[in-house]
Amino acid sequence: MKAQPPAVSIAAHNSDNRARLKQQREQLLLQLAQQILQQEGFAGLTMDRLTAASEVSKGTIYNHFCSKEDLITALSVDSLQRQLLLFQQALSVSGHSRERALALHYAYFLFSTTEPTLFLCLLSAATPAVVEKSSASRLAQRQALEQQLLGFCQQVIRQALAENAISLQGGCSIEELTYLQWAQAFGANALYRPAQQMGFFQGLAQQQLVLAGVNLMLDGLGWRPLSADFDYQSCWQRIALALQQQAPQAQS
Repeated sequence: MKAQPPAVSIAAHNSDNRARLKQQREQLLLQLAQQILQQEGFAGLTMDRLTAASEVSKGTIYNHFCSKEDLITALSVDSLQRQLLLFQQALSVSGHSRERALALHYAYFLFSTTEPTLFLCLLSAATPAVVEKSSASRLAQRQALEQQLLGFCQQVIRQALAENAISLQGGCSIEELTYLQWAQAFGANALYRPAQQMGFFQGLAQQQLVLAGVNLMLDGLGWRPLSADFDYQSCWQRIALALQQQAPQAQS
């Protein structure tokens, strides 16, 4: 007589299957939510609209997201996870600390141009109105991912300090340098599209503006080699080639 598998093992297997199916369904809902955002903007993204676009009930959707705001936070988590993959690939690019800092900036630019909807979700998800109505677990997940991204930036700054490529002058801390890098990256990429839509700065290429801004900031910090002593344009192009397989549809 054939032995029957333990009931506990069967229950665990069924539990794993349910968890996997739930995760797959959640990813599908996030894809649909992203499509709605692309077509109708944030005002058009509602739980009713998502229900109509999907094949599941509103109750099932609320099993995944406790509110529209929680859905936006979930999209920001998806955004950060994708950025994390790009940052990991960027740091695999060889070079001195400033080249690696440039690689992180290129990865951020690349994400903003290939995933503009998810990129803007980061800003929306940080507003108090969204945070207040998002689940604690989702907010904790977002914070952990952001901490990982900031950790990559701090890693490069510590490398620069070890190389004596930069010094912490005037009491400036690693955390302050990290914030400056983050602010520069977000601002340069977030402002470009709205400015173009309003007719400002026509003829200026986003990629070159980002590179120019980074070089001005890093030169101002005295991060060596300075741009007068190193070909960062060629470096930028080399980084682009190294990362293009991660997001081949990147805009130039």
